[in-house]
Amino acid sequence: MSKTQLFASALGNVAFTDNNGVGLPVIFMHGLPTSKELWSPVLADLPAEWRLITFDLLDYGESEKIARPTNHKERADTLDELRAHLGLEKFVLVAHDLGSSVAIDYMGKYAAHVEKLVLISPPVYPDFVEPFIVKLVRLPGLGEALVTIIKPLLFRVGMAQGMVHKDNLTPEVLKAISGGFKGADGNAALLRVLRWGRPISMFADYPTIIASICAPTLVIQGRCDPYIPENQVTRLRDTIPGCKLVFIEDGAHFLPLDTPQVAAREINDFLSG
Repeated sequence: MSKTQLFASALGNVAFTDNNGVGLPVIFMHGLPTSKELWSPVLADLPAEWRLITFDLLDYGESEKIARPTNHKERADTLDELRAHLGLEKFVLVAHDLGSSVAIDYMGKYAAHVEKLVLISPPVYPDFVEPFIVKLVRLPGLGEALVTIIKPLLFRVGMAQGMVHKDNLTPEVLKAISGGFKGADGNAALLRVLRWGRPISMFADYPTIIASICAPTLVIQGRCDPYIPENQVTRLRDTIPGCKLVFIEDGAHFLPLDTPQVAAREINDFLSG
């Protein structure tokens, strides 16, 4: 991955990488509870001439811990600040997990800047049910105790459950992803991102936004995903005109780590077509 840089958004400093390729600009947005390092295995199999950009959402990774809750609409605004900072009029947006939720808010306000859209393992409907481990950490008192005492175990168990190829979840990968939540400030940030809100209210506008999407869209879903029901992605396919839905049969939730070569191939085929 390229060297990390920082830019000052309205809410805080955002860490990003940019390979400065001269071709197609693609911004990759991670989800919960990962970081820009999620994309490293995928980037390795994409054309080097593309302009490949990753960034850490605020409160994650190397981005600033901003000491207050941040909603998805604010995160979408920060993404657009990054787009403007990079001098991009149009780009491809690739998003995973709750990054896909932020992507829907982005499409609701800034769709004119998105040439193509790729959503991977997307929770985007108000009836989405949060994973049990997230529900546990949201409990007052219990959540604080869990992130203080067994934070490494939370990462290892939560991510391993969302992968078929668990050998890909190496100690180095876990350290790179969980390293953004070190110390007391990191614990507080982790609680904030795990307590991001309830889908029934946070995603209330999403069906309307989804129905308005005109950009060519690819949805990638792991057939073994324990967190995202298939009806979340089939509804996207049936709502967005021309939407392509691809199932990865031997993949689960964290597809950029679980099946990176397959995910990269699907992204490459879609963006090259």
